[in-house]
Amino acid sequence: MKMIKIRVITYPIAYIMWGGLMWYSQIITPLDLTHYLQYIPLCNAEFYHILQTSPYWVIEFFRIIYMYLFTICIVGGIGYYLIIKKDYLKADTILIDIALGWLIAGLIYTFVVVQSPFQVGVANDLVNNNLLWVVTKPTYEIPSLHTAYSVLMALHFKDEKSKIKYFFYALGILIPISTLFMGQHWIVDVITGIIFAYLLYKLPKNIHLKIHKAINQLCE
Repeated sequence: MKMIKIRVITYPIAYIMWGGLMWYSQIITPLDLTHYLQYIPLCNAEFYHILQTSPYWVIEFFRIIYMYLFTICIVGGIGYYLIIKKDYLKADTILIDIALGWLIAGLIYTFVVVQSPFQVGVANDLVNNNLLWVVTKPTYEIPSLHTAYSVLMALHFKDEKSKIKYFFYALGILIPISTLFMGQHWIVDVITGIIFAYLLYKLPKNIHLKIHKAINQLCE
């Protein structure tokens, strides 16, 4: 139980990689590359019109996926290995991948951003939740972290024997799609998010093992 308690206490520190190093510490004006999106297929109003004029139940389905299932994907995925399987190395590895993702994405967003589809009038903001912008910004687009982390979680579950892995496989598909339906991301954000997830997953795990051992020492 102590192994779990210490991790529940220490894991939120990873959020500093997002809140501290990226959101609150930007001291320069990033380069806005939104203009160049017009040269990329499907980055246009016609594409989003097709998505956002879907039947009501489709829109609501993807709104729920975007608003609620993303958090469940991250917290549930780590919690599964931490609490249910008590595979502390796996739980630590996933959390560190996410923290490194925040750090790397934070550096990208510090220097390069694009405006979201709804910001430039290409799509409607179907999320319409101002609280969302307390923890992120609508210019944090490339790569899409909704996409990256849901795909990353699916990759981490690929060797899981339990059928729960299919739930995370589904989220790894539905969450990226939801970002498009909600008008939050461009297709290029989703593609780069998938690539980003794969690169995070393939990172050498030396630092992961060191942090894992350090957390274990705290539990002694």
